[in-house]
Amino acid sequence: MRINLFTDAPNHNLALMKISAYHKARGDSISLNHPQDPCDLSYGSWLFDFSPKYFCDIMGGPACKGLEWKRLDDISFGEFNVKPDYDLFPVDFSLGYTWEYCPRRCGFCVVPKQHNPKIHRSIWEFHDAKFSKICLLNNNTFSDPQWHETFEEIWDAQLTVKDENGYDLRLMDEEKAEALKRTRFAKQIHFAWDRIKDEAKIITGLELAKRYKLNAMIYILMGYDTNLEQDLYRCQRIHDLGFDPFPMLYRQTKLLLNFRRFIYLRYYRSYKTIELAWSDYGKVAFN
Repeated sequence: MRINLFTDAPNHNLALMKISAYHKARGDSISLNHPQDPCDLSYGSWLFDFSPKYFCDIMGGPACKGLEWKRLDDISFGEFNVKPDYDLFPVDFSLGYTWEYCPRRCGFCVVPKQHNPKIHRSIWEFHDAKFSKICLLNNNTFSDPQWHETFEEIWDAQLTVKDENGYDLRLMDEEKAEALKRTRFAKQIHFAWDRIKDEAKIITGLELAKRYKLNAMIYILMGYDTNLEQDLYRCQRIHDLGFDPFPMLYRQTKLLLNFRRFIYLRYYRSYKTIELAWSDYGKVAFN
């Protein structure tokens, strides 16, 4: 059979990588993002609403909600429960989930709308020993009762972690902070402070991160249910604890786009407070 795969994912797509491995094992030929190629069966996995899409026999992904084709989501971990095809995309790391579930039900997040089972998986279900790096796609690793087993497997295999998602500061404790400190990461660890009401738990987690000298970036959700005063406050608390805030905009207003640029420039580092820096920055940026 001739199989065509389509996606708007810029770097990799796990579902299509597993589908590719499944069909290659049966002797089928695979084509990725070549709409002109003839085929017997096509799959599409789309992430972004704004991207152009080729309508396929089987489709899925966040940008396909409500479409009436056979669901890619329903089969990507069923029929195609195989190791990913690491030749489909130019990656130098293994890719997969040890834990898909997240207990949070955040209104701004797509994860609660997906079917994410409470199933713990070994890294060896998707890790290829030819790689020295591993990318965990987990939605909330620390909510996994067996989270420590994942880290033990990574340590035993002497792997560097390339995480695309963050770790839940609200679940941080001494054991988790120590595990993160022991782990080799390719880049900064990602944490997030999304909701102002979580302040107490977030600050407790950040204080642990500071005590263990974790190299971390703290994402801040803006434009969802906070105002600029609260955004300034969160940035200041994070900065005071020795970390850099990283604004993530739910709504891209002109004000928030300017504020994000101000934070990215780290304009505030030479000021006593971020609020004072923002006041001076506005005099320059808005005049």
